[in-house]
Amino acid sequence: MPKRFPLTLVLIAALVLAAAVYYQSTRPSIHALHGKTMGTTYNIKYVADNSVPSEDVIGKQVHRALQDVDDRMSTYKPDSELMRFNRHPVDQPFTASADLASLISESQKISQMSGGAYDVTSGALVNLWGFGAGNQATVASLDPALDDPAFIQWLEESGASHIPPADKIQEAMKTVGYGSVAVDDEQKTLTRLKPVFVDLSSIAKGYGVDQAARALEAQGVTDYMVEVGGEVRIRGHKPDGQVWRIAIRQPELLTEQADGIIEADNKGIATSGDYLNYYEQDGVHYSHLIDARTGYPEKHRLASVAVVADDTATADAYATMFMILGEEKGLALAEKEGLAAYFIYHTGKGFESVASTAFRPFLVQ
Repeated sequence: MPKRFPLTLVLIAALVLAAAVYYQSTRPSIHALHGKTMGTTYNIKYVADNSVPSEDVIGKQVHRALQDVDDRMSTYKPDSELMRFNRHPVDQPFTASADLASLISESQKISQMSGGAYDVTSGALVNLWGFGAGNQATVASLDPALDDPAFIQWLEESGASHIPPADKIQEAMKTVGYGSVAVDDEQKTLTRLKPVFVDLSSIAKGYGVDQAARALEAQGVTDYMVEVGGEVRIRGHKPDGQVWRIAIRQPELLTEQADGIIEADNKGIATSGDYLNYYEQDGVHYSHLIDARTGYPEKHRLASVAVVADDTATADAYATMFMILGEEKGLALAEKEGLAAYFIYHTGKGFESVASTAFRPFLVQ
């Protein structure tokens, strides 16, 4: 009997060790994915145990989903589906993917809500002001209304950060109009009714976030935080049971200070601001946010806006829309439509913020 005692101890120790190893292997842990897409970066955290595919397999699926969005929606890629549509002859139906048709249809609804201030067909204006995918000369050569040799020479000599002549802005305005793209759901076609230049940069990143989230869920992942270029979708919990929290950053390039903290489970969160993509000329600040009704960048006190919506694509587009409208008109529209938006605006002494009624339940501090 005494001779068996050490063997029993060994067996117990082996069982304890095996149980510990098994527990560690099945215990949920945080995994991280990073990469580049759509001219920006993506950062993903998700919680999983060994019941889901490996991090390598999941990473490839996520990257493929993001790549597919970029291949369809990019204005930086000449052969993307969107750019092929932009070159397609006017009044000729273009066979489109469900993704592209859906985003254009959704953007038209938001354009109508904004009174035409937000408009994805204002791509010629965005590029004319130097904020688009290519230089102004490239856009002018694509757009018959702007294809003037003397003007193209001026563009090439002046660069991308100069105020366009007023007459060229008016010419570009003739190519803008969200109602000038016909969406035929039955035939699955899009038709340009005039030479509009569609730019989906205000909604495509958010859509990429949603597609990456769907790729995670297809692999059995239900707890995650997906971020692409600042647009975010969160769902579920961290391994310790805590919910994901997102900070609303103050609109200053050199600060990481949070203006607020939000919890928004299974929602998309998007921000837009006038402090990242802009230039100054003669002491005047010109942002990339063009009001399609005037052809000029917005002018108001709004510095940044955060939006929570059921999907990130919609949140992305709403954030741009509110930035164009400004804090007063934007807040009034948010209250009217029941939209969740958080506005940070300039004052003479710094910044102030105001949340719409629908946004307040998401604020935790």
